[in-house]
Amino acid sequence: MTEGTTSANLPGANKLHEYLKKTMIDGSFGAILLFDIDGFHEFNVERGVEAGDQVIASIEEYIDAGGWVGFRIGGDEFGIVIEEHADSFDDEEFRAGLKQLLREKVGFQVTISGGGVWHPGDDFNIDSRLDEAIFATAHGLLQKAKQEGRDRIFWLPRGPVEAIDVMSIMVRFYEEMARVNSSLARELEIESRVDFLTGLANRRGFEDVFKRMTESAQRSGQPLALIYMDSDSLKKINDSRGHDAGDRFIIDIARVLGQVVRGSDFISRWGADEFAVLMDNASSEEKVKILANRIHPAIETRTEGTISMGVYCGIPETAEDAVRQADRALYRAKELGKNRVEFACGEAG
Repeated sequence: MTEGTTSANLPGANKLHEYLKKTMIDGSFGAILLFDIDGFHEFNVERGVEAGDQVIASIEEYIDAGGWVGFRIGGDEFGIVIEEHADSFDDEEFRAGLKQLLREKVGFQVTISGGGVWHPGDDFNIDSRLDEAIFATAHGLLQKAKQEGRDRIFWLPRGPVEAIDVMSIMVRFYEEMARVNSSLARELEIESRVDFLTGLANRRGFEDVFKRMTESAQRSGQPLALIYMDSDSLKKINDSRGHDAGDRFIIDIARVLGQVVRGSDFISRWGADEFAVLMDNASSEEKVKILANRIHPAIETRTEGTISMGVYCGIPETAEDAVRQADRALYRAKELGKNRVEFACGEAG
């Protein structure tokens, strides 16, 4: 039996939304179809509730037998979610089979209206937050099908659109899709510049900011500073106590840096155990050295390890030039015994 269906008691609307989200997350969404029985209320009044219940049970049986993932939205409204290879689904065949079953089971000559949304194709990113928009679009198309004469199914975005008013539904759907995809793109753009472990900017985020700061320093004539640091202890902590302890150490370094630098300074996690602090308007070399010499002991006393640091200050020709000089200073600090600060202020590239 397919997930989402039971032989005589289909899940409701909430479960449909949950399942719709699931298919969007795992990439298996193919289409959604909402449908109902035209004139069911009148049938219930004329033939009685028991006969109406038999109709509902027959529909659930039909959905289950067909292997579709089915849901009962409410009353005589149902939904099925079609996964991946939705091209094989034939809505005319689906309606014809259901009509035949209801004729045979309860002697009910029915018509069926529906509204559905196909996956719009690989050019569109179907994000799980679109489930409500997709459901609302399918429901709007179902209502439009009933208003336009019943016994028909309107689909978006494929298939013939018989009612001009459906265009407004299409516009709303694509506007919502564009809004969510745009929001997602912005989030992904931000996420691509953030280190998830520490919440600091990552190397890509650092490079974006440092390029702008370098250009600003060149225009204004105000020096900047780059404090480049590398842990002396991460490998030892990882080897002796495991990577969870190593992660805590990295988080502690980030926390301490946030506590000791100026509010205007920019902190980033450059690599696995490498960090960088950018200072703009570093007009005094002495102030740069004071900050560097404040960071160094703070790491040693407030975390489980030590760091080596290389400091550049000046107006670089390029951002890469400043990084290269700070890296040279860091290398000297490592060569001279680690756990120390070396400076490259005013040095030629």
